[in-house]
Amino acid sequence: MISLRFVNRLDSLGTMLLLNLAPDSSLIETKNRAIELSKRLEEELKVDMPVRIHWTGCPNSCGQAQVADIGLMGGPARVEKEIDGKVKKVAVEGVNIFLGGKVGEDPFLGEVYKKGVPADYKYLIPVMKDILKEKFGAMEK
Repeated sequence: MISLRFVNRLDSLGTMLLLNLAPDSSLIETKNRAIELSKRLEEELKVDMPVRIHWTGCPNSCGQAQVADIGLMGGPARVEKEIDGKVKKVAVEGVNIFLGGKVGEDPFLGEVYKKGVPADYKYLIPVMKDILKEKFGAMEK
């Protein structure tokens, strides 16, 4: 189950979302995206194990994306867009995705899974669904 319980940081019974909420240093907006992504994934998937998802928009990794099961760090991305009759790649808000980080005993940093994923849900949700299915046993509802 992907649900949220607000504490000093966002954590839940099934998924923990740790956010960097310092908008002055963020490359992307994280709080609303994290909440909305969680809701949309919960509508479509069933996850029977806890999954720690950390978001940070800060280039200094204030949200500790590298120590999460799934870490999303704000960064640049590109999408194709038609401009004046020509298809061009344009810069948009995006995330770099890290997988497999761990804290506590035997801590280690997660590895980069994918860079430059556009933060628009049209691009991000399919990637997150694939990760949750392949790595965490999630199933379609």
